Amino acid sequence: MYIKANQTNIGESYKKMVLGFVLVTVLLVGIIFYFSASKAVVEVTPKATKVETDFVADVTTDADASGGLVAQVKEVEIEGSVEEESSGLKDLEGNSIGKVMLYNKRPEEQSLVKTTRLLTPDNVMLRLVESVKIPAGGQLEVDVYADDSAAFTSIAPVKLTIPGLSPSMQQVVFAEIKATLLSTGKSVKVIKAVDIARAKDKIDEQVFAKGIDEWTKDLGEKKYTVMVVSKKVLSESVSDSIDTVKDKFTVTQKVKLTLIAFEQDKVIELAAAKLQANVVAGQQLLSLNMQNFSYKVQNFDEEKKTANIRVHVEGDVVLKADNKIFDKDRFAGLNPKAVELYLSNFESVKSVKVNLSPFWVKSIPNLKDHIFITVVNQTQ
Repeated sequence: MYIKANQTNIGESYKKMVLGFVLVTVLLVGIIFYFSASKAVVEVTPKATKVETDFVADVTTDADASGGLVAQVKEVEIEGSVEEESSGLKDLEGNSIGKVMLYNKRPEEQSLVKTTRLLTPDNVMLRLVESVKIPAGGQLEVDVYADDSAAFTSIAPVKLTIPGLSPSMQQVVFAEIKATLLSTGKSVKVIKAVDIARAKDKIDEQVFAKGIDEWTKDLGEKKYTVMVVSKKVLSESVSDSIDTVKDKFTVTQKVKLTLIAFEQDKVIELAAAKLQANVVAGQQLLSLNMQNFSYKVQNFDEEKKTANIRVHVEGDVVLKADNKIFDKDRFAGLNPKAVELYLSNFESVKSVKVNLSPFWVKSIPNLKDHIFITVVNQTQ
């Protein structure tokens, strides 16, 4: 009887030990499953920020040269002409002023001096503002003023004689008022130096555009950038001198332009590489801002046919998932709200969303390899 009871106790102890071992194993498996199944996905939508740089690149016409941009150079001669309005004002004598038309029916040019008298049928005297030359068989519009400002208030269109000429000459050289003259003081336009300078600037625009357009068409299908690097005036004429009383005048120039052409894609590639070099670790270049992309040629060497171009380029950068602000040690053990608040302090972060799984997980896992950083919309 004693032996049988002892055996029963041993069997019961063994069963309890096995059951305890099973429970511990199940618990350990549960803990392992809990930690291995827990996962946190931190989804970050970045905000694009600007990066920019300026640099100087070498341009050469030597296709075998290493580095820099290979360009083509061309010289062209172009003529441009601009009619410009006078901006200066000159006060005239008398307080009644307007325009009359002078006629010359003679086969020779007719000269009339400044202040030449012009007489209306009712004896109102007008005078020329400036000396003029009426072309043979032609006509000329001129400014006049009243000899006696109190003599009239208005003069209707009418034929005028020139008392200073002989009666026979008055029949072939005369004047005519085309529009009513009123007794209102007036100034006339005169040519100023700034007007001539402005006309020359417009000629530059005109001939530059023409030279660039014509060569661009000849360069073929590739997209080239064509720029003017030098201009030499071969001849120039201005129809009237400074301070001449004239509403309009004409400037004509014949110029020799030196043009340079290089492939625009090559400049963009170079600019992108330079900009990429300015992108800091943890960021990636998203796009170039072509609206603010600019370049200009400087230091053109006419003998060597080389130049430099100064380039300004801007672009947008966004965060990468390996950025130091996404250090997983900072997130371990935090609740989702704390992670969102931390990341929202950075200007380059637009929004943050934290997803935990399975459903019972309430905080970021402590194991770094269970934390996943996702940066979205990097290519938009």
